Amino acid sequence: MLTQWAAGRRVLHVGFADHVPLIASRVADGSWLHARLTRSAAACHGIDINAQGVAAARGLGFDNVHELDIFSPQAEAQLAAWQCDWVLVPDVIEHLPDPAAFLRRLAHCLPGAQFVVTVPNALSLRNAAQALRGVERVNTDHRAWFSPFTLLKVLADAGLRAQSLHGCAVSASGSFKGWVLRSITQRQPMLSDVLLVQASVVPLPRVTD
Repeated sequence: MLTQWAAGRRVLHVGFADHVPLIASRVADGSWLHARLTRSAAACHGIDINAQGVAAARGLGFDNVHELDIFSPQAEAQLAAWQCDWVLVPDVIEHLPDPAAFLRRLAHCLPGAQFVVTVPNALSLRNAAQALRGVERVNTDHRAWFSPFTLLKVLADAGLRAQSLHGCAVSASGSFKGWVLRSITQRQPMLSDVLLVQASVVPLPRVTD
């Protein structure tokens, strides 16, 4: 879905690096998202604060990746220079202590862009099954779980207006498990693995004398 939507766009891929030890293997097997976006988009710039991830990607031949802290003084000019019209923030904000501030800064720097934000879904069928076993299965770097409501609330706090909300499964579609999960979540998207929102920046009100 993401690579199809990115086709022909000028893309900013925020938090592109992924887990550094896995980048090379995912490039090799064709599953690394940044490589797929690079092939699909008219232009694609990846940014991350992870210097090791940037170095690893550059070592694999990707010269469209940059170490950049969006809160740095130079970030606004750099982001404007790339003229990106599509900002992808995939499975990033659950790692952050203040996701609304992060998205608000991106919205300030790229007010004319379309935003796509994805997060793991707290209400997923997988999480419900784990909870029944008395287990929380979670990335230990995560700071928060998101539901459809709380994700839309954070976007609104950041000055972004949601245009569509999707529930997506992550199991391979060709597997029996993937088929079962997709069959269930197509009927009840609230149980999906991942939430995906398309949003745009809310224009500031005009000030008149």
